[in-house]
Amino acid sequence: MNRIALLISFLCPLFLLAQNQYPYVSNFYADHEENFHLLSSQQHTSIKPFLSFELDSSRTANFETKSSFLNALYNKNALKVSQDDFELIINPLFHFEYGQSDENNRYINTRGFEAKGRIGKKVKFYTSFYENQAIFPDYLENQIVDNYFVIPGQGQSKWSDHSIDHDFDFAMSNGFVTYQVDKYFNIQFGHGKNFIGDGYRSMLLSDNAFNYPYLKITTDFWKIRYVNLFSSYQDIRPEYSINDLNRKKFSTIHSLSINLSKRLNVSLFEAIVWEQGENGRSFDVNYLNPLIFYRPIEFSLGSRGGNALLGTGFKYKIQDKSHLYAQFVLDEFKYAEIVAANGWWANKYSFQIGGKWFDFLGIDNLSIQSEVNYARPFIYSHNNALQSYTHYNQALAHPLGASFTEAVTFIRYNYKRWSANIKLLFAEHGGDIEGDNTNYGNDILTSYSEGDRMEYGNEVAQGNTTNLQIIDVRLGYLINPLTNMKLELGMSNRTASSLFTEESNTNYLFFAFKTDLRNLYFDF
Repeated sequence: MNRIALLISFLCPLFLLAQNQYPYVSNFYADHEENFHLLSSQQHTSIKPFLSFELDSSRTANFETKSSFLNALYNKNALKVSQDDFELIINPLFHFEYGQSDENNRYINTRGFEAKGRIGKKVKFYTSFYENQAIFPDYLENQIVDNYFVIPGQGQSKWSDHSIDHDFDFAMSNGFVTYQVDKYFNIQFGHGKNFIGDGYRSMLLSDNAFNYPYLKITTDFWKIRYVNLFSSYQDIRPEYSINDLNRKKFSTIHSLSINLSKRLNVSLFEAIVWEQGENGRSFDVNYLNPLIFYRPIEFSLGSRGGNALLGTGFKYKIQDKSHLYAQFVLDEFKYAEIVAANGWWANKYSFQIGGKWFDFLGIDNLSIQSEVNYARPFIYSHNNALQSYTHYNQALAHPLGASFTEAVTFIRYNYKRWSANIKLLFAEHGGDIEGDNTNYGNDILTSYSEGDRMEYGNEVAQGNTTNLQIIDVRLGYLINPLTNMKLELGMSNRTASSLFTEESNTNYLFFAFKTDLRNLYFDF
């Protein structure tokens, strides 16, 4: 069963197809994943969504009622047909949110559905669709308009009439089919997202960007999980289009996770991204080999090579209730320049270190998660701007791109179906300076050869340095755990101060009724 869900992440990182199907929603997982970090567990927790599993149901026990309507609302799917060789489940999806910020009304109006099920014992499927209209706080609206109307993680909005009423209209769909070959191999094909890591962020591969088509092959044996991920991305900038079509690029990713002991897990990661050539170059068969490192191939291909990244991850279980995790990504470096500590531009690396504590201070259902993320200038970028580690003009790793330091902490408490969440985020990141042609290495969509790049003296958060602070507090009530349907009241404060731009301060107060089945990252 574990292998089945691994490939389930394939097309839609939202749901696992097991007896219970749950999406990858970071706060939802954090509330229920405690058992997978026990010393006795061999679960490979860095690859999400998880494989099929039993969640801690004590926090989402059935709502006892004699009313058939309330029983269906709180405890059941909207429609379920189940037979020996076939199962189909259909649920409505929605996100209705009203809020105020910048002395203006804001809203999110999302309607959709999901359909999921199985055919026989080995084939499972999932599909969902969302239709959305929204008016976002000013800082987010400005970022969307400046980035070709791309809604973070949700695709591109229609452009018409936005200047009149400031609303965005956009749609999003997901889907996958997964086939469990045998107890060792699972194959999944779909359109969605993937996530590799134990943190809130991932410096390797996150679900920050928009959905993309991919093929995922998961192999499980002994204490090892090995994933081959073949994906197709898009660069939507008009200057790179071919015959008015978005330029495609492709990637192959390998992730190897090994449980070296009951406490220590180590993972290895490699990725290569290459662009669709104007002469028709598409998926390169050189990158289909599932058992090699790609650096030698990249060099052998010369100008046809791609952007290669190498990484590693660690998780160490201190005890049943606590563990530490880390990631390190290497794009390019020279040992002599590292030792010299002279800020050479091509010492490109990033890392993450963090920890989780469950039942903190002996208080049931109180958890703490804290992590630090760090990225040098120019990492994830490439000499060929089309081969940056991006999709749909969004980073495939951290939403801040490159040249930043971030500390983020979560405090979560659950009591039956009630929840309280606090997020504290502090970051310092670099930025371009208007009228200055210097390439400070923060924009990973820009070629690292473009502009007046400094050869030495490069520092994290250089250029128009921005200090970012976000405080987010939420109180929720879970109505139906099968769709993560909840009522939520929240307040968020975002303050951003830069060297050469005016300080921005946004207070956002909101109330929402939603099926919370997506990770949406607006905290940048």
